[in-house]
Amino acid sequence: MSKRENIARNLLIINFLKRGPSSWEDIELHLDTQSEIEGFNYTISQRNFQREIVEIRSQYQIDIQCDNTTGYYFIANQNNLFNNNSQLLDSFNLYNALSLTSNYSEYIQFDSRIPKGTEHVLELLHAIKNQLVIEIVYHKFYESDAETVALQPYLIKQFKGRWYVIGVKVENNGIRTYALDRIIKTNTTKQNFVQNKELNIVNYFKNCFGIIAPKKDALPELIVFSFEREQANYINTFPLHHSQKILNSTPTHVTFQIEVHVTYDLIMEFLSYGEEIQIISPQSLIQQLINTAKEVLAKY
Repeated sequence: MSKRENIARNLLIINFLKRGPSSWEDIELHLDTQSEIEGFNYTISQRNFQREIVEIRSQYQIDIQCDNTTGYYFIANQNNLFNNNSQLLDSFNLYNALSLTSNYSEYIQFDSRIPKGTEHVLELLHAIKNQLVIEIVYHKFYESDAETVALQPYLIKQFKGRWYVIGVKVENNGIRTYALDRIIKTNTTKQNFVQNKELNIVNYFKNCFGIIAPKKDALPELIVFSFEREQANYINTFPLHHSQKILNSTPTHVTFQIEVHVTYDLIMEFLSYGEEIQIISPQSLIQQLINTAKEVLAKY
């Protein structure tokens, strides 16, 4: 079986168990049915299914267990369905559907603003995994000429459909973020680097909304905001940040709280909701929003 078919079978099992606990007979029937629909052989024995469970746990950190009382299989760690691996599975889910549909352009319309630069992801991942300095030829939006940067890459981050690489610039040891769609060329060197264990890039952006890093020694703030019920339902199912929680809920409004750094990305996000959102605190953020709105209005 090809790697594509193996991933597809993993995906079929995970998606099927997302619906709820299922018996081996139901899982087997589902795989047989999908084999007929897609023209691939996803059928496996129950013994091999146990190996599949181990592989899924290793590859995607999704733990499938069997209830000894009922004999039903279920996903034990439902929270991991929303991790990075889940996003990769979702992408493959889309790819798999499109590859089996002829003339799909008649039925699917994509966003016209498609991000570029994904061709650099594989080389960047290789450099990150092997701790190799990578040289990138980078063209900033506001400069006429491109520059060559030697970077110790630490993390690839997605934000609003665009991809970024974050790492330490060799020249000055500063943390920098580079948009992949502005990278013209990459060259992985043979120069190794040792990651600074005190510099945890993941935690560095833990309390950030977007890709703008906080100022040195800045602390995240508790931000309280409210939406009318209809928009609140959307925000509740598609949180602004992992720290988001509901403070109060009424038939007409829902009040949320997040703990993040106040950055330009966050201010622009709040402004995009217009009159649908009310910022309750802190006052400093309210004033920043007022000032930004005044600057926008002054242009008209």
